[in-house]
Amino acid sequence: MTVPHEQWLVVLSIAIAIQGSFVGLSLARGLDAAEGLRRRALLAGASLTLATGVWSMHFVGMLAADFPSAIDYLVLPTLLSFLICVIVVGMGVYAAHADGSPILRIGAGATAMGLGISLMHYVGMSAVHLAGPTSQETPFVVLSVMISIAASAIALWTLERRATRSRVLGAAIVLGLAISGMHYTAMAGMRLDPTCFDVSRFVAAESSLSRNTLALLTTMIAFSVSAAFLLSLVPDGRTLRPQPAIVGAEADSSPESAIAPGGLSTNPREPAGASARDWPRPPNFIRVEKDGRLREICADDIFAVRANAHYCYVHDGEQEYFCGLPISAIEARLDPARFLRVHRSHIVAIDRVASLKRAGENGVAELAAPVRCSIPIARSHFRQVKQLVEARTA
Repeated sequence: MTVPHEQWLVVLSIAIAIQGSFVGLSLARGLDAAEGLRRRALLAGASLTLATGVWSMHFVGMLAADFPSAIDYLVLPTLLSFLICVIVVGMGVYAAHADGSPILRIGAGATAMGLGISLMHYVGMSAVHLAGPTSQETPFVVLSVMISIAASAIALWTLERRATRSRVLGAAIVLGLAISGMHYTAMAGMRLDPTCFDVSRFVAAESSLSRNTLALLTTMIAFSVSAAFLLSLVPDGRTLRPQPAIVGAEADSSPESAIAPGGLSTNPREPAGASARDWPRPPNFIRVEKDGRLREICADDIFAVRANAHYCYVHDGEQEYFCGLPISAIEARLDPARFLRVHRSHIVAIDRVASLKRAGENGVAELAAPVRCSIPIARSHFRQVKQLVEARTA
């Protein structure tokens, strides 16, 4: 016999899974641009919120299950399921943002996340204490694990491509639905022994949580997930300082006015969809995107540029912005007296370099930025960068 469920609690469990996924993935998308303590904090936060969303969804789903007899939940497996989920999901997030081939990184990360979600479910299921034994049908177990891994891969692939807020939300919906789908697929494969229906056989476990206690615990955690979800929707209040308008600027009809990949204008005098007369801008700005919103960064405010496939990330000393231009196009825009291509994937503003150090045969530049930032320097460029930095400080 399969276990029936209360529909409104099923819907609530799905909402909790989507909320937790959104918060966790929102934190995870900042890992590539973070270093040191901030990177560790983001990794811990992403792992904790993703695991909390998965764990809360699972036990809200268990509350939705209408078991035929009295039930309680063993304390140790209940807590152990959460710990396992945090650790294994954290390993998956880390693997997806480590160095190496995107296919290998996403594959390893999705496998770890999917197994963590599935392991959390079945360890949590071992906490269920009924009047009689239960069992799981193997095809449903295999299918539930496959759902978890596939959904994790989709979510991580979305972040790898271009982690705008809308894409993160889409990935969170996919992941949340898959987490819920994995849970209810596994529940469909749960079989109850006939003794489970004999209420007189039920004896409460010594160390257990009652159904009401579990309901209170999951309610508190669900509210925490919802609060984190709402806070993550608050837009970033930081905006770039206004740039002076160009008086008498003329529209540029040269080939530079073509639209670059990602829908960003490559014309330094004219943003896409507007003439210079309608929307004047200084001639040395780079159009970038953050959280799905287009904005402009003056070249004077750029600290470094990092290539990512055919696109780039522009660093302003505090955070990175997505840019639809390739690194060669950005390099052509920048003043060669201030900026130098120090690596095939990195450009740095020489006057922003605070210190240099060797790293094997290559080098590393530490930038004088509010947020710590290290830029790798290719061996062939290290001596040139050192001379330029020394000449500037002399």
